[in-house]
Amino acid sequence: MSDLNPDSLLSPSDAPRQRTVRGAASFSGIALHTGNRVKLTVLPAPADSGVRFRRTDLPGQPEIPALISEVVDTRRGTTLGRGAAQAHTVEHLLASINALGLDNVMVEMTGPEPPIGDGSARPFLDLLRGAGAVEQEAPRRFYVVREPMWYEAGETHVIALPAPVFRISCTVKYNVTPLDCQYLSLDIGEDSFCRELADARTFCLYQEIEYLMKNNLIRGGSLDNAVVIRQDAIFSKDGLRYPDEFVRHKMLDMVGDFFLLGRRLRGHLIAIKPGHPANIELVRKLVESPG
Repeated sequence: MSDLNPDSLLSPSDAPRQRTVRGAASFSGIALHTGNRVKLTVLPAPADSGVRFRRTDLPGQPEIPALISEVVDTRRGTTLGRGAAQAHTVEHLLASINALGLDNVMVEMTGPEPPIGDGSARPFLDLLRGAGAVEQEAPRRFYVVREPMWYEAGETHVIALPAPVFRISCTVKYNVTPLDCQYLSLDIGEDSFCRELADARTFCLYQEIEYLMKNNLIRGGSLDNAVVIRQDAIFSKDGLRYPDEFVRHKMLDMVGDFFLLGRRLRGHLIAIKPGHPANIELVRKLVESPG
């Protein structure tokens, strides 16, 4: 496969342009892990500034770039941190920003974690669509996978292969219910993300709940914003939204985690039992390699 970035063959006037939100939009809610009530506001940002989180509740309103270099924790979510400021569980918002083709966004939060909403990306999609979008003068930047790269840990495998578009093929299996062996392969774009992934909710195994609570996680968790798996039973507020909702949510998380490259990915991700730690480790490897 050629190493050429397809956009390098376009004239400057034809190359894709960066985009930001047209105006401000806000919503409030309970955060999944901290249990705090938080107001989140998205604002326009200059070209080439990327996505940044601004903690308006802290002195000086510190900002944290949404980049792999700022990841400080991957327990049950992706946490960014710079100094004393942190932004927890950012993957659903980043996935929505990525899928909607936005490159530069300022995200203001009155606490350390975005609202969880219903546990899916849908609330963030609605927020961003309400803010609108506007094209900027700067050309969009891509990370092009030029050679196979991978990360493995136990039964988890995540591989990046060269491909002309962003695609994810994912398999999950937890050996808890007959429903939890699932596979899906999908080209990732705005339409496919909104239709196939956006409504898939976060989930956990019943036996994990005690551990998560003892580690000061899921303080805001409930069946309003998560699916719980226990043996042959699935507990959720309104049943499963997709027959294979678990694999779709893992793919949703990957769309968010891999946006921490700071550029849009062109490549095929193949994942078996992925999670935030593996996603982040492969992103680190990709950043260390020219793309």
